[in-house]
Amino acid sequence: MSGNRIARFDLAAFFALSMLTLGRAAPAAGQAAQLPDTPEQHRHSMDMNLPSGVTDKCEPKYTYDEGPRGPSHWEGVCNTGHMQTPIDISEPEKVSLALLPKLLFSYQPAELDMVNDCNNYQLKLRFPPNKWLKVRRKSYRLSEVRFREPGETAVNGKRPPMALQLVHLSPETNFLIVEVPVVIGQENPVIKTLWEHIPFPGKEVELASIKINVMDLIPGDHGFYRFPGSLTAPICNEPVQWYLMKNPIEMSEAQIAQYRKYYHNTARPLQPLNDRPLVESQ
Repeated sequence: MSGNRIARFDLAAFFALSMLTLGRAAPAAGQAAQLPDTPEQHRHSMDMNLPSGVTDKCEPKYTYDEGPRGPSHWEGVCNTGHMQTPIDISEPEKVSLALLPKLLFSYQPAELDMVNDCNNYQLKLRFPPNKWLKVRRKSYRLSEVRFREPGETAVNGKRPPMALQLVHLSPETNFLIVEVPVVIGQENPVIKTLWEHIPFPGKEVELASIKINVMDLIPGDHGFYRFPGSLTAPICNEPVQWYLMKNPIEMSEAQIAQYRKYYHNTARPLQPLNDRPLVESQ
């Protein structure tokens, strides 16, 4: 596969671009679908979810490979923004976790809803309306969990073999993304269940008989790096609040290899820091 594509849409043009998403496809590599922040986001409620990614056509619009549709030619603010993501975290400001707003996770079991989003080169989980994350007394909805290979955010020049990106929306539809690095280790029982039900490209699987709790896909230690950024595929809207968990979860080498059969090389090139604030919890 070739690795690329993430559908991004101005929420102002949300419905029109949702229809475009249905006409996109993916012959190879993958990517994580993400939506931008726009002035009109305040019109949407916590019940709003991101476009499903279900489609009858897999026709890529972007690519992570250099070329006419590669990263250097991405539209929107991808090549003009000043807080673009992903980045390489080095020399962050170290702050006591007790002095930082905590990530208060309260994820609950939910019926399996998985999409093989071929137009955005990714497998992703979708969730019903919820208020499962709280930061600074503000509640966020967990909208999707997206899988990326390799992980996008680097620490001291190193990216993990994979990552999960937990995409949250505030009631004003501002984005907060928690990235969980994945390292090679023991077989992950939750991933084992998921990989047994991967839908065909462009299709969705919903199974009420299988419950997935995202608490089982985050590390027990909630230390993090925090930084302002953007969505990582066109149109790369800013701002997005990013949290990278300091501790990884494990997947077996075979599980990572199985994912690569669907999508791989779906990490955007690292972007300049541009003096943005980087914080590491201690």
